[in-house]
Amino acid sequence: MWNVFLLQWKRLLKKPFLVFLFIGLTILFVYFMGGVQVNSTLTVPVYSESLTEGELDDWLGRLNEGETLIFEKTSAETAQEDIRMNEISFAMMIEEDNYQFLVGRDSQQIAAVDQHAEQIFREYNRLDAIQDEFPGTDIEVQEILSVQVENEGTGGGGLESYKLALLVGMTLYFSAYSVLFLQLNLIEEKRKGTWNRLIYSPVTKIQLYLGYLLHYFLVGSIQIIVSVFILTKLLQVDLGTNYYSLGIVIVSFIFATVSLGILLAALIPSPQSLQIVIPIVATSMAMLGGAFWTLEIVSNRFLLFIAELIPIKHGMDGMITAITQPEPLREILQPAGILVLMGILFMAIGINLMERVVKI
Repeated sequence: MWNVFLLQWKRLLKKPFLVFLFIGLTILFVYFMGGVQVNSTLTVPVYSESLTEGELDDWLGRLNEGETLIFEKTSAETAQEDIRMNEISFAMMIEEDNYQFLVGRDSQQIAAVDQHAEQIFREYNRLDAIQDEFPGTDIEVQEILSVQVENEGTGGGGLESYKLALLVGMTLYFSAYSVLFLQLNLIEEKRKGTWNRLIYSPVTKIQLYLGYLLHYFLVGSIQIIVSVFILTKLLQVDLGTNYYSLGIVIVSFIFATVSLGILLAALIPSPQSLQIVIPIVATSMAMLGGAFWTLEIVSNRFLLFIAELIPIKHGMDGMITAITQPEPLREILQPAGILVLMGILFMAIGINLMERVVKI
């Protein structure tokens, strides 16, 4: 077992570019999508086709009472042109007692803006209705009770949740990419007949498989740990202290990914074919599993069902739960258990196929 294990490490040390490439891609991709937004505010273009300049300024004053959202006045023509040129994703049109969004492309930020604006408009309309009911009466709004809410784990806020999901999703995606590509060696050994000789060698099958699997397992785990450590420093994301729960999820995800690689190596006849299949499989898993966008915006039941069959989906659920929940061990048992079951299924089928003698 250890001879096989050390042989794989020697191969990797001779050509470590692949692993370093995917670690670098993880860091660059996540940082430029999430890191540039650290400590930033969201600017929302606002215009009106029915209000006067003074009325629009009054609404802007009410909307700008928060700290994370900045509402700036613009014209309808400018907003439409900016959306057409893809410079902004959406703009807000304000009317006398309601508002609408002019959307060019879907954005996760619309929900936060809508929630803030709905609260402001609801409060204004309620006060306006009371004023109509009691004309001539001065109505003053006073704060009776102040509640401060603090989210343990990520620090709260849609931006923090977005950065956390992006960090976890892209890290799992590129780690799966690395592990699957490293398993091209299995196809090469099958093609050259090395795998058949190893099967009939004095090395037991259990030792043979453990040597390969332990190597891929450690490479994937190290890549995830290094990527997460670097990105948490760059994005200023707090992972909490539930490292034991995080470790369980990471181990389960890598086991499922390595098992999937064994299955693909057993099914694909040549390294050239596997090089085509791996990007399709890895990217499809990331898209359907919620690594590229949150599954909350997906309403198609069939796609949501397919997502339940994707390891990345359960890996993200488990890691985010381990980070955000104060007592996550009980909560991660389901995603970790599903990953382990997937790994056992993939491994059983893959090993059964791998033991077949390859005819040269």
